[in-house]
Amino acid sequence: KVCRSPIAGTVVRVLAQPGQAIQVGDVLLVLEAMKMETNITAPVAAKVSAINAKVGEAVQSGQVVAEFE
Repeated sequence: KVCRSPIAGTVVRVLAQPGQAIQVGDVLLVLEAMKMETNITAPVAAKVSAINAKVGEAVQSGQVVAEFE
């Protein structure tokens, strides 16, 4: 179970932490692209096993940004 970035952008906030239980729709992280912020939300209810993006890091469209147990 993974969450992929729908767009290319820069990570401005990471709200989820490994070990955290999340529900569908919870915001995992926030990306900025072309001066607009996009919330990346959880596609499933699960426990976060890893966040693969750090604040200030550039991510590509389709890149795995979170993994779930």
